[in-house]
Amino acid sequence: MVANDTSSAKDGFAPAAQAVPRRAGLTLRTKLFFGLGEAGEGVKTAALETFLFFYYVQVVGLSGTLTGLALFVALLADGLSDPLVGAWSDRTRTRLGRRHPFLYAAPIPLAMALYGLFLPPAGLPEVGMFLWLAGFAILARFAMTLYFVPHMALGAELSHDFDERVSIGGYRVLFGYIGRIVALALAFTVFFAAREGYANGQLDPSAYPPFALACGALVAAFVIISALGTQKAALAIAPKTQPSVAAPRGMIASLRAAMASPSFRALYVALLVMYIYNGVQGALALHMNTYFWLLQPMQVQMVFYASLVGYVVGIPIARPAARHFDKKLAYMVAIAGSCIVGSSPTILRLLGLFPTEANLVLPLLTGASFLAGLIGSIPVVLSAAMLADVADEYEHDHGGRAEGLFFGANAFCRKASLGLGGAAAGIVIDLIRFPTKVAPGDVPADALVRLGVTYGPVMLVVLLGGLMIMAPYNLDRRRHEGIMAALAGRKAGQDLA
Repeated sequence: MVANDTSSAKDGFAPAAQAVPRRAGLTLRTKLFFGLGEAGEGVKTAALETFLFFYYVQVVGLSGTLTGLALFVALLADGLSDPLVGAWSDRTRTRLGRRHPFLYAAPIPLAMALYGLFLPPAGLPEVGMFLWLAGFAILARFAMTLYFVPHMALGAELSHDFDERVSIGGYRVLFGYIGRIVALALAFTVFFAAREGYANGQLDPSAYPPFALACGALVAAFVIISALGTQKAALAIAPKTQPSVAAPRGMIASLRAAMASPSFRALYVALLVMYIYNGVQGALALHMNTYFWLLQPMQVQMVFYASLVGYVVGIPIARPAARHFDKKLAYMVAIAGSCIVGSSPTILRLLGLFPTEANLVLPLLTGASFLAGLIGSIPVVLSAAMLADVADEYEHDHGGRAEGLFFGANAFCRKASLGLGGAAAGIVIDLIRFPTKVAPGDVPADALVRLGVTYGPVMLVVLLGGLMIMAPYNLDRRRHEGIMAALAGRKAGQDLA
């Protein structure tokens, strides 16, 4: 099934059959170095989304509500910094290009902030611990914004081809999950391995600072190498890009204009819902695997690995899926399928339909995790390509390029997964009266049921409801080709003037 053509003469675009000039295809080297930068994001994501909430609630003993509130406060700061940094990078003109000054400035502060997050001073009162978490979370988020927003905007600039953008996104996602795999391998194999006094190493407070230090060093290395490797390509496209805004007032006006687009508005809100869903599940995943499923650390690692391997294996599927079904339909169907598969073991367990034999639990969990990742790789790859298409629509309608602004908004969505997701998870932990600093097997059965209900069916209903928001998105292949033809014609006219 191929999505119906939604373009028409009233759009004011050139016919899709008209040839659209395309930039020469990117080299494999450029795609690899660009993708490598996402490995830094992957390491950071694994460290924060998998372990930060668990560390402060179960190891430090901070209440779930205060932990979630601290992450939410950091999210509010992000709401200001993400679009500001994006618009700032849109306006930047240096001998290094528009985006690269930010890529070089971000990694060292980010590594230091990651280390500080997992090194709170001993003996702090609860309010002091809350302020420490909130402060370092804000610093870590801002440092990541300095890198991540310009990096994503650079990816949109590297190519305007409808299909090649999916390929670029594929390399980005591939390295992102490689980064997560590396971080989780270090976590469970080295830092959280069983030791004297801690059969479950993730409950050992002394394991977290060296883990954070190793993650910070990896993030810095990946980002710097990526920036050096993409520097030449960035300088090659620099003369072809134009700033879109010149001041904060212009940035706000540009964002308002973008929100007037049904496609941008639908994609932005749908992404926000998806990332919050991922954030809640990510924050509670270690609780679920440790207490609900009673898995040992190495078994938890296998479940996480199964998901990540599924994502990596599924990356090549995204491009043919977008070609045959168009991006919107492939995106929506894949999200629904991935989340249904991922939630099914929990739902079946709550209904008493999941096998109880110990030798079946782990294989079934890893199988469901792998399949959910395999299907889920499609929307992860497509989301950035769809946002880049929206940036082309914005240029056609309003003039000027604003990738930094758009990907700043997208970065806010992504980091909302840790902020809003962590806040929601913290409130849930307190509402269901889930105990802290507790050993696996000692949690009351009713608390485990409430945890499973929230993690499984409740969040699944929220996600499927959020998918309906995607309905107004109308940037299919033919309409995008019409936009690019119109932009090419406009540029040709300007060159002749």
